[in-house]
Amino acid sequence: MSSATTKASNPGADVLVLQLQNAEQQQLLACLKENDVSFEVVQSETEAFQILEQTAFKLIIVDLAILENSEFSLVNKIHAQVSLNIPVVAIIPHDSEALQSHCFEAGVTGCFTKPISKIEVMGILTQFLQAETFQRQTAENESGYETIDLTYLKEVSMGDVDYEREMTTKFIEIISTDLEALDFYLAANRYNELKGVAHKMLSTIYVMGLGSKMSTHLHAIEFDHLSKAQLVQQVQLVATICKKAKEEAQAFLTS
Repeated sequence: MSSATTKASNPGADVLVLQLQNAEQQQLLACLKENDVSFEVVQSETEAFQILEQTAFKLIIVDLAILENSEFSLVNKIHAQVSLNIPVVAIIPHDSEALQSHCFEAGVTGCFTKPISKIEVMGILTQFLQAETFQRQTAENESGYETIDLTYLKEVSMGDVDYEREMTTKFIEIISTDLEALDFYLAANRYNELKGVAHKMLSTIYVMGLGSKMSTHLHAIEFDHLSKAQLVQQVQLVATICKKAKEEAQAFLTS
């Protein structure tokens, strides 16, 4: 079994990675290390069950290829054989509504796409590990902004201003693209694609401390059976928050 960990002599770890050894795996592991997240790596379903019997994890990240090899039964097997209700996030090769739906039907909690993006991985980690590992943001926003909260970003950066600027710039770029996509798909009545964009945004908003302000609206777009008028209202709320967040993020970059 190929394994790695960032916390020695620890009976548990934050993340179990199920992925073949390749350049993409190295990118993912680099992101985990950069965020000070402990992990173990396995390359097959058999190895995964062996380590799950011995080690406690808070999140599982699995490549689509391994899910396909198990005929998408891996998550149910984990729940049945190991009696664990761990969130499972899938790495999929491209942004496909059909692939995402297949993964969700198989019990997967979330998805992100290749090529692996630093900001998307950071968003996944803050979204699914925040109750344990990432609950570092204070109840009161101490970063000096009304909408965004840079508390976590500054803790992860450990004073690396270039890293903070890189992540903030990527946030502005990604959120701008996502807002355009929301408007386009809503106007075109393409609701499956609209839900896909809302799901993707959940992996971005946590980086800027927007989870408490936006996750309810994005979940409503993705999962609730809303009328067109209700969808318009939710998208407008998301857009209002995001536009203010972008302004504050831009102000941070120029400060």
